[in-house]
Amino acid sequence: MGTLANLEQASGQAFPPLFHQLVAGNHFSWGEQGPRWYHEVFPQLQAQPPVLLYANEYEPIEPDELRAAWEDLTAEDHYNPLREDLKLLPFARTGAGDNYCFWTNAPGFAEPPVLLVWHDDDRADLVAANLQGFLFRKMAEAVVELDEDDSLLSEGDIGANLQAWLSTHRDWLRGDQVAALEALFARVDDIARGDISEEDIQAVLKLLIGFERMDSRMPYVRD
Repeated sequence: MGTLANLEQASGQAFPPLFHQLVAGNHFSWGEQGPRWYHEVFPQLQAQPPVLLYANEYEPIEPDELRAAWEDLTAEDHYNPLREDLKLLPFARTGAGDNYCFWTNAPGFAEPPVLLVWHDDDRADLVAANLQGFLFRKMAEAVVELDEDDSLLSEGDIGANLQAWLSTHRDWLRGDQVAALEALFARVDDIARGDISEEDIQAVLKLLIGFERMDSRMPYVRD
């Protein structure tokens, strides 16, 4: 039984099919983490970028670490114990240690939506209706007011990096999402100058992945 299947059996939950596809194809992992990652691993990933390599505030939880992440989030003695009515499967983190999770028992959704669960606050933000929408959102937001001194996109040619990124992700997105990213990523000079605004991207997100409860917040800590 594979890593995901073991966790699904243990948790009584299911990862979305697209996530299974990404992990099975070895597209999800960023390779061995550590002090040598930037100089030795990252350059090897640039030609065929794995999932969300250039996204802001995103780091994958490696497949062999997913169960430990779930056990930690759901532990009875966790400092922020999870509400019993929330079924979550963490799959990635921000640099600050907040968890991106699939909300597997969310009412009213055809697929598990993605929550950002804050580690130091009783707050969970609903950021996407499904994994596909999450991928699109993180890719679009990666070019907002780009700071070349603080972005992996600036390692090498920004335009080439964006095109390589889109080439590996286009099969996981809808056609209209791919078209929107093609148009956005073609604005290389604007991106390099930091001229893509938050308002620009929010308009695109509202049009292509918007839903009534997007960006709403809710408590997640057990009373």
